[in-house]
Amino acid sequence: MHFLARLRRFIRIHNLIPDRARVVVGVSGGPDSLALLHALHRLAPQRGWQIHAAYLNHGLRPEAEAEAHFVAELAAAWGLGCTIERADVMAIARQPGVSLEEAARQARYAFLARTAHRLDAPVVAVGHHADDQVETILMHLLRGSGLAGLRGMPPAVDLGALRLTAMNASETGDRAGIALIRPLLPFSREAILAYCREQGLEPRWDLSNLDRTFFRNRLRHDIIPRLKEINPNLTVTLTRTAFALQGDYETLEAHRRALWDELAQWEPGRVRLELAPFRALLRGDQRALLRRAIAALRPEHRNIRWEHTERVLDVLAEHPTRASGGPYTLTAGLIAYLSYDWLDIQETDFIPADAPQILHPQRLPLPGQTPLGPNWRLRASETAWEPGEAPWKKVYSPNVIWLPIDIPRPLMVRPRRIGDNMRPLGLPADKPIKDLMNERKIPRAERDRWPLLVDSEDRILWLVGHRASELTRIPPDANRAWEIELRSK
Repeated sequence: MHFLARLRRFIRIHNLIPDRARVVVGVSGGPDSLALLHALHRLAPQRGWQIHAAYLNHGLRPEAEAEAHFVAELAAAWGLGCTIERADVMAIARQPGVSLEEAARQARYAFLARTAHRLDAPVVAVGHHADDQVETILMHLLRGSGLAGLRGMPPAVDLGALRLTAMNASETGDRAGIALIRPLLPFSREAILAYCREQGLEPRWDLSNLDRTFFRNRLRHDIIPRLKEINPNLTVTLTRTAFALQGDYETLEAHRRALWDELAQWEPGRVRLELAPFRALLRGDQRALLRRAIAALRPEHRNIRWEHTERVLDVLAEHPTRASGGPYTLTAGLIAYLSYDWLDIQETDFIPADAPQILHPQRLPLPGQTPLGPNWRLRASETAWEPGEAPWKKVYSPNVIWLPIDIPRPLMVRPRRIGDNMRPLGLPADKPIKDLMNERKIPRAERDRWPLLVDSEDRILWLVGHRASELTRIPPDANRAWEIELRSK
């Protein structure tokens, strides 16, 4: 089948470009992007497409200026619009953890997104082909990957879903709803070069593609030729494998999105997975949901490593009845806790809105109040009653206690400390606060910040919201007391 006919068919099968759409084509001047620009230009009249060339000078090679002029002149000769910009990729690569390759990739996609947004173009086309696909799959395989990586590059993705974390928002523009397409994926490098020769196209050659410092280039020039000695049809074989895995991935993703919707609760700083049904899942589904939780909290984090998930999954497998535990270190400042009904994945310093929490000791004025996290506070007031009408005889609430009017002051609210003990009201002996927290099923993630009310001698009066101390016992002849209430705002 002729090159253009194959291209037209691939675009139609995968619904890559709508009729009458404006298409921004990323052009470097090399054979792949040049063939793509030319072929789409030839197909455009049939579908009413408006083709626009876009070239980014990465500021890394002196010949880039000549390449920019070449692309601009070619676009003008073909009657196409053209945008040319320059980026300081070296400056981007100075950021921690950003390689030169990654900086160039992010700068390029940010430029294409800005251009498409400015032109109101719903589609950006790039020249990735079958041999690029082989390199991508092998790179992911050698670095370690699941199905998401081994499926390679799909024909189309949402440009807004790409992680461009080295770029600021003004550099990336509004990318949502812009499709990034790869129409040349079914074509080998040889087929593209043959098309260039047939059409009289004279591409420019980027000599940095010969630099074996880059991992991809080492694969291209050293490893893949050896693999083709074993399987001469390697490109076709792995390209077909990629398309098959993409279908499997889409099927699994639909299943796992449904699991996520059923089991996950997300809030800023924390994802909660319902623990009992999570335990019942196959390990592959557990891993996928845990990775999705990490990605929800760290969308900029590209590489979630094997050990980041397996540590938690191993705990669940080894202790199938454990309901409380952690923290378990994940990645990028995230930790996990077993919290009775939930598996919590959260920021290290996350403060839940649904529980009273305190970071540092604070004074509780009598009367007065003190905050306990974003949505809670302790309120102290004096109350009096007639004989036989003490308030605790009328109503019971775990969120209210009464203190003797002469309780040693000032009162303080503080987090727990190692060795904290308290004699609960009505019991004959002290109990460790740790044990009381276990009994009351306070989630482990919240225990270090759970508020304790203490007197001026640092004696614990109240495990707030749960158990009062024997020190809170009111004398039988009293008719006044301090009422301490835990309130949500």
